[in-house]
This record gives sequence, structure tokens and C-alpha cells, in this order.
Amino acid sequence: MLNLKKARILFLLLLLLLTAVACAEDEGEPVVEETAVPEQVEAPTDESSEVVEPTAVPTEEPAAEAPAPTEQEAEPTAEPAPAEPAAERFGILRFRDSDAISSGSFQLLLEGVAPPPAGAHYELWLVDDSFNTLNLGAFEVADGNVQFSGAVEQNLLAAYSGAFVSLEPDNVDDGEIGAIAFNGTIPAGSLLHIRHVVTAFPANPDANAFLIGAQGQLHHAMEHAGFLLDELANDNIREAQRHAEHVINILDGETGSNFGDLDGDTIAQNPGDGFGVRTYLEGAKEHTNLALGAEGVTAEVELHAGHVLISSDNALGRIDAAITEALRVIASDSAGEAQDAAETLAVLLDAALNGVDANGDGNVAPIADEGGILTAYVHGQNMGSLEFFAADGFNAVAPAPAEEAAAVEEAPPAPTEAPAEAPAAAAPVTVEMANFAYVSNDITVPAGTAVTWVNKDSGPRHSATAADGSFDTGLFDTGEQSTLTFDTPGANVYYCTLHGSPDGSGMAATITVTDQ
Repeated sequence: MLNLKKARILFLLLLLLLTAVACAEDEGEPVVEETAVPEQVEAPTDESSEVVEPTAVPTEEPAAEAPAPTEQEAEPTAEPAPAEPAAERFGILRFRDSDAISSGSFQLLLEGVAPPPAGAHYELWLVDDSFNTLNLGAFEVADGNVQFSGAVEQNLLAAYSGAFVSLEPDNVDDGEIGAIAFNGTIPAGSLLHIRHVVTAFPANPDANAFLIGAQGQLHHAMEHAGFLLDELANDNIREAQRHAEHVINILDGETGSNFGDLDGDTIAQNPGDGFGVRTYLEGAKEHTNLALGAEGVTAEVELHAGHVLISSDNALGRIDAAITEALRVIASDSAGEAQDAAETLAVLLDAALNGVDANGDGNVAPIADEGGILTAYVHGQNMGSLEFFAADGFNAVAPAPAEEAAAVEEAPPAPTEAPAEAPAAAAPVTVEMANFAYVSNDITVPAGTAVTWVNKDSGPRHSATAADGSFDTGLFDTGEQSTLTFDTPGANVYYCTLHGSPDGSGMAATITVTDQ
């Protein structure tokens, strides 16, 4: 009997607990496990009966209920995985016009590159959207640096959208492409519009790219400005005014506000293509901005897009001023009265095309008041530079040079006679890199002079690299500097590998070293 009573009590306690759990779930409240404390069971009056002690349910005591976290005391979450470091860029492949064709030459510039394994060499390839390839040849690595250039009879920027560097066995020509060491890339969306700026645009006259069309039409305008000056020299104001009309209509295009019969001979004469230099430049700006807005735009595109926009704006301002001077010629009553306006017109047209060295540093930079259409064109090509990164699994980084063991030498015996006094060391010289130019860009120093280059530009890296390869600071960032000592007399042309050329164009300068 007593065992039956004990079993009934235990059953009732379990039933109460299950009912409480079910109710909590029905009400959508969280169920918190806790020790059940049953009501005290009254002992039987029969003294001979056993005392039934309450049974705890469940038999294991859970931890005390934790308070719900507040907004300020949120439950800890797993730490996010650290972001992967950005891939190291080893350099660029850029394109330039050759003597034969636009964007027909190339220049590969790499640094920090591991030398190829013994018995192998590197080769540079271009690849198009259909995976057709063009082998540009083998190149060498010198102290981790690569400067490899050449030219072909093909517009490389128009035809190819990528590049790679392969590892090839020496003295083997099996027609197969070896292991890929580096990949050269550019965002496809950016490249599409870069090509519109500097290679071709189907909707334009003769499918001219915007900056190529701008160059060609400005040459026509300059030609007619020359005819204008010739007619003034012949005291023929009417013919001079006719050529002034030609200049305006070439610059403004058929949609321009100034286009028309400006000299009053009833015919709106236009020896240009009707599109207008202004329209070409506005198109170049529009497609440069489209290249900037493409997905995955690179720092290389961003940097040089800014240069294209600035230089195009400079040219547009000079075109506006040139039209004003041409209108002055048309409004003149005599050749003498028109002379000053005609001369100013010629100067403005030259500045629109070639730019102006406004700060007198010997360099036309892509900055306000300097760069022109040709400056914009070069930096449009720079926008199309391919950036090189190591292929997956390839150990591309050049090993750090081993530290040379310090040579321990015995101290030389004390001289019996005092040595002759050494000549005074040459005073060090500092050359600033600012506004994409060397300041100053032509210096003369005595042999033994230490020259320090300091990068003062806000953003781009620069180098001081000898045109003949005799010295190279390597590229360094804003605020950094590099020092070289010049001991050998002679003239040294040098340039920035990203913003100049060994022919002395762009960001380039000269150091002349003299005897002590």
C-alpha cells in the first residue's frame, strides 16, 4: 500500500511538471528548466506507517536562469575573420604610339620580381577576348626590376584586353605556353570606355576615338589660323575673316552656338568634319567618367582619369578663348586692327593642343593651366595600363638580399706623415617631385654630389630612372625620398617610369655632372 502511494505521488508530480512545460510552450514563452518544488505532502496519522518524503524532479539541478541580454550587453558573437590582404601589385604594362601606329609600342615595368628558376626565362604575352595570344618576347630581371619595351605594327590597346608572363624553358621552342607567373589585368568596364577615348568610337566621324578626333580637328584649325595670318600679311582682311570663320566652325562644330556664316558671305564654310573639337573633348570627358565609374576600377585608372579630365578642361578653356579672338578678327575693319587677335588666336590653339609650361619648370604636366589635348591623350593611354599580379601558387617576390658579412680588417699602421687634406665634399642637392615634374628639371653638380629626390605629389609614386639604365631610384610614395651619389662626369637624362619616357618627354629631367 505504501509503495502504491509513493508511486501515485511521483506520478502526480511528473504530471504537474509536464503540464507546466506544455502551457509555457503554448504561450510562446521560453521554457526555463528549474528544480521543481512540490507541495508538502501530509504525513499519515498512523504512527506505524512510513513517512513519505518528497521526490525532487528532475533529479539534476540546472544552472540558475541567466538574465536576458540588453542592447548594451549583447551576447558575444564570433569575431569576423580578418580581411585578406590586398594582392601585391608588381607593376604595369603601358602602351604608347609608335612611329607607325597608334598604341603600337609597349613598356613593361615591374619591380620586386623573383628571378626565373635556373634553365628558364620569362616571356610576355598579350591575350584578347577570344583568347588569341601575341608573344611580345623574352625579358630579363635585373636586381628584381624589369624594364622591357618594344613595338609591333598593331594597335595593342585596341586589340588586347589582358596580358600574362609565362615561365619558359631555355632553348626550347615547342609552341606551348609554359606555367603562368604573372597576370596583367584591367577592369573590362573601364577598358571599354578607355578605348572610346584613345583608340576608336564607332559613332564618331571615321570611328575616331574622342581624343584622336580632337587632335586631328585642332590641326585643321591651326592650319587655317596660319592662312589667316598669311592673309593679314597681304593686307587682305576679307580673306583673313573667311579663315577666321573656318577656325570657329572647326572648333565649335555644327551643333555649336557659334557655328554659321560668320563673315557674311552667305555660306557657312567648314573645312572640318562638322563634329567640332569641343564635342570631341566633351565626349572624352564623358567616357573618362564612365571608365571611372566601372566596377572594380583600379588606382591606375583613377589616377590618370583625373589627368585626362584636367587636361581636357584646360583645352576647352583655351578653345573658348580662341573663338573669342577669331570673332574679334571677323569684327575688325582692317588687317592692322585684326593682327593682335590673330596672333593671340594662334598661341591659344597651340596651347590647346600641346599644353603650356605655366610654372616654368620645363615640363607640361597634367595640372590646371598646363596640360593640353596631347597630355590628355597620353594619360588616356595610361588609363589603359594593365596591372600585374602574381599568378596563384607562384612565388613571385624577389628574395631580400643577404646581408654582407662585415669585413674585419687590421687597423693600418699610423702614417708617419700627415695625409694631405681631403677636398671638401660637394654640397648635397635636393630635387622635389611635384605636379608630375622634377623641380628643377635641369641641374649641374660637381662629381661626388649626393642628389636626393623627394616625392611631394599627393598620391602617385615616382622614380628617377636613367634613360641609359645607369641608375634607378625605384618607385617611392608621397613623402618618401631616395638619394644617389654622382661621381662620373657627363649628362644624365632621367625620367619617372610611370609618368615620363626615356626620350625625355613627360616627367623627365637632366643632371649634368662636372669635374671637381
